[in-house]
This record gives sequence, structure tokens and C-alpha cells, in this order.
Amino acid sequence: MDRRNPEVTTAIILETRVKNSDDTHPVKLRITYQRKRKYYSLKGEHYKLEEFKNIVKPDSRGKNKEKRKKFESVENRAIEIIDNVLNEFSFEAFEKEYLNHKKKDASVSSYFEDKAKELDLENKIQTATLYRVTLRSLKKFDSKITFQKITPAYLEKYQKWMLAGDHSYTTIGIYMRNLKHIVNRAIEDRVIHEYPFGDPKKGKYQIPEGRNTKKTLTISDIEKLFNYKPSGKNEYLALNYWLFSYLCNGMNMVDVANLKFKNIKGNNIEFIRQKTRDTTKEVPIIKVLLLPEIQQIIDDLGKKDKSPENYIFPIFKEDYSEIEKHRRLKQHIKNTNKYVRRIAKNIGINENITTYWARHSYSTILKRSGAPIEFISEQLGHHSTKVTKHYLDSFEDEQREKYSSVLIPTSTNGNQS
Repeated sequence: MDRRNPEVTTAIILETRVKNSDDTHPVKLRITYQRKRKYYSLKGEHYKLEEFKNIVKPDSRGKNKEKRKKFESVENRAIEIIDNVLNEFSFEAFEKEYLNHKKKDASVSSYFEDKAKELDLENKIQTATLYRVTLRSLKKFDSKITFQKITPAYLEKYQKWMLAGDHSYTTIGIYMRNLKHIVNRAIEDRVIHEYPFGDPKKGKYQIPEGRNTKKTLTISDIEKLFNYKPSGKNEYLALNYWLFSYLCNGMNMVDVANLKFKNIKGNNIEFIRQKTRDTTKEVPIIKVLLLPEIQQIIDDLGKKDKSPENYIFPIFKEDYSEIEKHRRLKQHIKNTNKYVRRIAKNIGINENITTYWARHSYSTILKRSGAPIEFISEQLGHHSTKVTKHYLDSFEDEQREKYSSVLIPTSTNGNQS
């Protein structure tokens, strides 16, 4: 990168000359000018040497990647001050700007948009969209929202407003976690000082957990879907894509769309979830046994050119941009949901089925078959069985009736003495 002031150099370093009691060292911004060096600590950033090396690797992933980007943003901010704010460099002038720095536009909207633009550049279009949707929701609630207004009481009012508007607790959780991230950024920039999130016993606001609702079909419902004769092309496509997702470990539609023929390896389909590809250190490879029913759907719906780099299904084209993929996937899910719901109605399933039900149904039916939760967790690509438990629905009413019946002695025949 061309620098306007190349005489001043910057670097993020691990200050190994300083050692903490836990054998970690502080991370610092180093500024060098005319052979003189000054160091500025990054608050709360202390690591062992190997940890720091893993963070600053160009190909670091997950939490390490997030930390690396944070370090880069600190250095970029310093460069911005040196090159574009100061007319003439001096450590005193730099410190005045750097240590007392606040964003020129410290509005909630600007912080959300900055975050969304970062995600756009990382091709995380769906997450960027969620941040923009969160901002729209906040501005509907309060068109004059400021960081100073965001208190625990304010967040409670926002939650009640969303509940009144029929938002689910899952949606509220997503919006609040996005807002929490933005608040954290504002605190780092010293725009605000009071942190509103935390333990409600200490007067803070706690983000609600999503409350599970029934999103699973019974095995008898699944049988009806397998035996259904589609009426027209749209029903045929929707049914087969839904069943493919169900049979493939409850594969999310974004993963179905991204499958390539190179993912077929022997008798398995092997893939990495798009959701976890860039967010975890150890990315699990999920294996799906290539059942005859799965192969039949690939033969029927898949592309005829089975070159390794070709997508299996004609949902995406090879030259699609990330934005085009996002739009196409959204339309594909919308169409699938529309016709699967129509099919469900035709066969007497009185549920508002979506593509997400395939994942819940897969995991819950496995549980009902007696499969260990550890196996289900691995098949779903979860890092923790705790996450898996959220997918598992309660047993059917007929099973509860069966087990409850053993509480009553058969000799009573339902009569009380």
C-alpha cells in the first residue's frame, strides 16, 4: 500500500520483553519515526508467542481471523491518522488524535453500515443483510436512536415492541446479538462507556434464548411425502429438494446449492457447512452415506456434466457472484417452501412446513430411533451436543400415551375403587 508519509512505520507486535504472570505478553501498536519507537497497548490483548503467531497468519480462521482483523483495524486507524489527519507528524500530535479518537460519524446507522460493508467485502452477503435488517427494525422502533439511549430499560422496551409485532424469540435474539456487536465496537471507540448487556441480576439486559417450536415431522408424515405423486414440475422439484435435504443429514439449502460433483467421494457425499467454513478453527467434514434414494435425486435433478468443479444442482451457475448466489438461493428456498406446503396440505399434514423442517425432522427421527446424541451431533456438524439438543423435538403424543399407560394397572380397566 502506498503511504503518504512513508517515514513513519507502523506494526502490531507482541511485546515479549514484558511477561505477565500467566506467561502471556501484551500486544502493542509500534510507531517508528526517525529511529525513535513508541508503543501503545491494545487493551485486554495478551497472548503467548505461539498463540500470537497463529493469530497473525494471513490464512488464520475463526476466532484467530477475527482477532487478526481487529489488529489490522487498529493499525489502519493509526495509518489513517498519520497520512490523512496530521499535517506534520510528531508523537505528541499522533497521540492526541489516537488516544482521544472518536469516529467522526458516531451514529448507530454508520456503525451498522460499516459492519455490513465489511461483511460484503468478505462475501458474507446473508450476514450483511441481517445487520441491515436489524438496523431497519431499530429505526422503526426509534427513528432517532443514539448510542446514549441504549440502556437495559431501552432494550427491554425494544424487545416488548418486537414481541407485539409477532417477532419470534429467535429473531429477537439475532437482532440483539447484532446490536450487541455494534455496541462493543462503539465502546472500543469510546463513543459510549456504559455496557447495557449482561446479568439481569446486576441490572443489565440479557438476550433471550430462542424458544423452540415444533418444526419436525413424524416418520409417518415422512412416509406420506415419499409416497406422494407430484402434480406438475414445481411440486416435483420442491419435494425432491426437500427430501434430498432430509436424507443428507438435514443439509441446509445453502449447502445443497453449493454441492459440487467433487464432493461425491466413493459411497459418500463429503462437505463442509457454509455456516462454519470461516468461523471455527477445526472445520468438521460431514459425511453423508450415498443412499440409492439420494443418488436417484441427483440423477433426476442434477446436471449432466459431472465435471468435479461443476455444481451438482442447477441452483447456482459457475460464474455467479456472491450477491447473485444470495438472491438465487433466496428465490429457490421461497419456491421450495411454497410447493412443499401445498403438498403437505394435499396429504393431510397440517403444518407450515419449510426447508428448515427437513433438518429438524432428520435429527428428531434419529433420536426417536435410539441413535446416540453424539452420533446425531456429528452428523449435523455441530461442535457440541448442547447445540444438537435444541434441534430435538419431544416425542409424539402416541409415544407419550404408550409410556404413560404403564402407570395404570391393567386389572383396573379404567375403574377407580
